[in-house]
Amino acid sequence: MDLRAGIKNIFRGFTVLIFKDIFFQIIFGISLVINFGIWAFLYMKFSRLGSSGDIIPLHYNIYFGVDLVGEWKKVFVVPLAGAFFILINFLVSDIVYLRDRVIGYFLAGTGLFIQIILLGASFMVVMINQ
Repeated sequence: MDLRAGIKNIFRGFTVLIFKDIFFQIIFGISLVINFGIWAFLYMKFSRLGSSGDIIPLHYNIYFGVDLVGEWKKVFVVPLAGAFFILINFLVSDIVYLRDRVIGYFLAGTGLFIQIILLGASFMVVMINQ
């Protein structure tokens, strides 16, 4: 089997019908804007640390206090995970869309909800570092 046929088999289940639906366009757009906003917000707050290897708190637990520390660049794991969730949710939504539209809508909404949760988590990381 050549490479081209293998790629065709992988993407055989995907359609682009999901992006013709206005609901998906709006949800996908808002998710991308929030994710880009998380990247920009974290960069504005932590880029002042520059290339120094400053160790900052990355996670706070109400029972134990700060329980995860690391370099300032590790705060970008949060928006990176958000971008990954956007990609996975919308690919799965695209596969499911033709079978059951409601589940596709639910998955797209879940992607937006995850971005909102990650925005809150990013805000909290900034708050524990002030």
